[in-house]
Amino acid sequence: MSRNQQEFLTFFLGPEQYAINILCVQEIRGWHEPDPLPNVPDYVRGVIDLRGTLVPVIDLRTKFKLDAPFTVTTVVIVVQMGQGDDARTLGLVVDAVSDVKTFDTENLQPAPDISAGVDQQYILGLTTITDAQQKPTMVILLDLEKLIAESLLNQLAHV
Repeated sequence: MSRNQQEFLTFFLGPEQYAINILCVQEIRGWHEPDPLPNVPDYVRGVIDLRGTLVPVIDLRTKFKLDAPFTVTTVVIVVQMGQGDDARTLGLVVDAVSDVKTFDTENLQPAPDISAGVDQQYILGLTTITDAQQKPTMVILLDLEKLIAESLLNQLAHV
């Protein structure tokens, strides 16, 4: 793997396929309704107990204004943001996890202004993969650091 190639976990939000850097991913858990939190944005579903640590859960579908039911494939991707004393663990609700893929970050396409429900500032870039039916499929690579704003991390710091 070259210096520009990185591994990403791909997942679905509605019909669109997204990806986040695999190095941020701690684990993938099945969906269970989290305990609610007061006075948080609607996309913060609540908290889950992860081996004695309370972890805030963010529903990316709600954040991106996608209407999706909870199904047997709905999962929580547990990610770690930051490093050292500033590290923060969060859960991200997605419709389904797909695969781990290697992408060349030098060959990413810029995000158009019309990406489905996702603010352009949250997108690292776009790439195309070939699916099981040999059809090209677009993948939107997300920038977790920008997606999970510092203001939200500060708001959830009391959890």
